[in-house]
Amino acid sequence: MHSKLMSAENISKPEKLRLAVFDDCEIFRAGLFCVLSDAPDLEITVCSGFDAGETCVTPEGTDVILFHSAGRDVKYQAETLDKVKKSVPLAKTLLISEFSDVDYLVKMLILGCDGYVLKDVSKKALIRAIMNVSTEIFVFDRNLVARFLQSRKNDDYVVDAGKLAPREIKIIEMIARGMTNAAIASELGLALGTLKNIISALLLRFGFQKRSQLVLLLNDPG
Repeated sequence: MHSKLMSAENISKPEKLRLAVFDDCEIFRAGLFCVLSDAPDLEITVCSGFDAGETCVTPEGTDVILFHSAGRDVKYQAETLDKVKKSVPLAKTLLISEFSDVDYLVKMLILGCDGYVLKDVSKKALIRAIMNVSTEIFVFDRNLVARFLQSRKNDDYVVDAGKLAPREIKIIEMIARGMTNAAIASELGLALGTLKNIISALLLRFGFQKRSQLVLLLNDPG
């Protein structure tokens, strides 16, 4: 019996993560493209602003949308999100922002952003955030999240969580720490399907659509 040798051409290469970049600042947009275009695991499907309606279309098959828009107008941010996600509703969204206050973070969580990083993020950290958010890992600036958790009791956006079971609180805390569903299930000794059912039930109970929004249910941990 002769063994068959597989040629390099026949070895399938892992698919790149497809990334769409939207930014209403031309200079910053060009900078993002320059930083991310040579990342070996990323393929930029579009790099555009928000003004030209026909260009603000996210190509089908896009995995992650990285977007930045100047200003703190939440209504404008919501409209921007709707616009860029219209053709790819299942794509993950990562916001890059200059605002490092808790109030703005909460508003973006409510809008359903999957991740939130600050503009001073390093190239390595930004690429890692893009890759992580594609796998449903909670990707938010750690210092900002820590301040967010400490301020929950006086937060205007606290959701009436009612009575969360201890296991539910533990799961949400693990999500806030950036753990995957597989890692959470393993640590708690749960089947992955069981964990997903718990998370789905929480989303339904509180009217959320995103896993990341469950963090809004956490109170001051101290």
